[in-house]
Amino acid sequence: MERRNEILQYIENRPGVTFRELARELGVGIGDLQYHLHRLEKEGKVFSRKIGKKRYIFPKGFKKEYEKLIIAISTETRRKILLLLMKGPKGQSEIAKRLRLSQPTVSYHMDELVKLRIVSARKEGKNVTYTLSYNPSVMARVIRDYRPSLWEKLADNLIDLLTSVGDKND
Repeated sequence: MERRNEILQYIENRPGVTFRELARELGVGIGDLQYHLHRLEKEGKVFSRKIGKKRYIFPKGFKKEYEKLIIAISTETRRKILLLLMKGPKGQSEIAKRLRLSQPTVSYHMDELVKLRIVSARKEGKNVTYTLSYNPSVMARVIRDYRPSLWEKLADNLIDLLTSVGDKND
């Protein structure tokens, strides 16, 4: 029972944690974790969403409107893409160039973001332009509230960027 409470508390503190992350972070065996999650789901204390090959676990009462956003920001590449799109609509080739990613990698992640309805795609001839479907301030609030370590990392990246710009102007 103590182990189950530990699992529940972790999920409440990190909604949208993947099954594998949860097992790794808590040092719980796969079978043991499956058992406890099954019990927690049966008791109505948690629920999960399977997207692709990953299973994301949320505490009871988590806001449905934020589920997809939490899933989207759980991947570093997608986070970078979303941050870039916060500055305005971008084409696939511009995203690939700016983030130093291959076209197929960008295409894969954009397809996933479109499926999640975090991003919308508009085809113009051979080019596709992507636009953020979420209000950037909502995204920032969700990151700050549910992924504080990510928020700190983003703040550190911003400080590094501003410092490097300041050095070039001296």
